[in-house]
Amino acid sequence: MSSDVWQDLVVSILSVNNYSLEKTYSRVDSLRREGLFDPTKLAGWTQDEIAVRLRRGGYDRGEYLNKLLASRLLSLGRFVHSLRIEESERTLTNADKLTVGSFLQPVTGIGSQVLKSFSILRQPLANE
Repeated sequence: MSSDVWQDLVVSILSVNNYSLEKTYSRVDSLRREGLFDPTKLAGWTQDEIAVRLRRGGYDRGEYLNKLLASRLLSLGRFVHSLRIEESERTLTNADKLTVGSFLQPVTGIGSQVLKSFSILRQPLANE
């Protein structure tokens, strides 16, 4: 489990359509350098800006998929920005799976696969 709920959520959103969690997670450092785990930044960028940052961060799935996933990250950023980030973070960190799923329902592109990946990433490590 990472200590960064936003990192786990973004990695989960990007790990779809035959793109594994492991493959996405291998790009975490470069995606972080691009600012893609900051919901405030996601809310302030355009879809095209996010797509460029994904590509620069080593996540290049072609123009169509990168733009599609950029639109989902933009939706996440705008959703979180419309609420209080601290409250969103608290819900994502402390709530049960069903509550998290209901909470994220308004975000475009978050379905069962994303929620499953997010749940896997949020599981505590055995030695914690």
